[in-house]
Amino acid sequence: MRNMNADLYKMLGVERDASAAEVKAAYRRLAMKYHPDQNPGDTVAEERFKEVKHAYEVLSDPAKRRAYDRLRRRTGSGGGPNFDNFSELFDILNSVISAGFGGLGKAKSNARGENIRVKLSIPLEEALTGVRRDVTVPRSRECTRCGGSGAEPGTRLRTCDECDGKGQVRVQQGFFSLMRDCKKCGGRGRVVETPCRRCQGEGRVEGTELLPVDVPAGVRDGQVLRWSRKGMPARAGGVPGDLLVEVSIDTHDRFKRDGKDIHLRLPISFTQASLGAKVEVPTLDGRVLMKIPPGTHSGRVFRLKGKGLPDVGDGPRGDQYVRLVVDTPERFSAREEKGRDSRNSRSGNQSEERGFWGRVRDLFE
Repeated sequence: MRNMNADLYKMLGVERDASAAEVKAAYRRLAMKYHPDQNPGDTVAEERFKEVKHAYEVLSDPAKRRAYDRLRRRTGSGGGPNFDNFSELFDILNSVISAGFGGLGKAKSNARGENIRVKLSIPLEEALTGVRRDVTVPRSRECTRCGGSGAEPGTRLRTCDECDGKGQVRVQQGFFSLMRDCKKCGGRGRVVETPCRRCQGEGRVEGTELLPVDVPAGVRDGQVLRWSRKGMPARAGGVPGDLLVEVSIDTHDRFKRDGKDIHLRLPISFTQASLGAKVEVPTLDGRVLMKIPPGTHSGRVFRLKGKGLPDVGDGPRGDQYVRLVVDTPERFSAREEKGRDSRNSRSGNQSEERGFWGRVRDLFE
């Protein structure tokens, strides 16, 4: 993570006397710019998003903002104390706020559950309309045997002698006094003497759960969708993690996607290309009629406006591009050859002057 010597105000691009509304507006602008959904696979943008989010969490809370300003003044640094990561700073902020700078209170645990990442495949047609799907996610549940206590039924829990049942212990970090979760009891304040046979003292058992997720119309291949607090639960009352769903679009046997646009190769007969025709063209919405003018050559591309995919959320749809592939016969039938020879003998050089497509039209009259 970025070194905490950086100024939280500068992270959001606001002045130190910025109003709450200015802080919120700056956060929204930067969060939209660096959000992982807008920058899939960009680890730099993801790290920047985390920094912006943490800076906003401090500066948008009046108590935390006052504590941060006092910390900056205490250290005499324009950017605040030099800590290795964000979690250390927020531990200090929580300790300072809850203890009134005296170190007498108990800080709330800021532990966060792990994110759950799953993959979901959908056909191209569902990327057009959006779809609701159920995804299977790993989920730990309260153990029914011990009721979540972790102790074998009929046995008792004893108070942790490391933290005296408080779940946290005090540690010294420089001239700051910090509160940390007790390692011996995991922040629970009590110790299991006889672990539950089913959950081995964890109080929870592993399982799975079906969660409905709404995939938006226009979703991109490889895009990661995030659902806040749908991940693994946290210990000691912390915030659950997030559910991350990576969407993959199945390869279509006819259509090829290019951003919002759709590409299709459409075979047509030599007769249709030479004389013109109205042909049915498959689209994601169903079949539509498309007019082919006489004398159309193989490889010509036609555009069907608005027959592509939408943007995620809003915006006009893309287009569908149809590339014609003319099936040119290797030889004409005997009847066609006879008709062509007869017309050539009557017209002489005049047919040559009308050009190739004129002769082809004569052939089928």
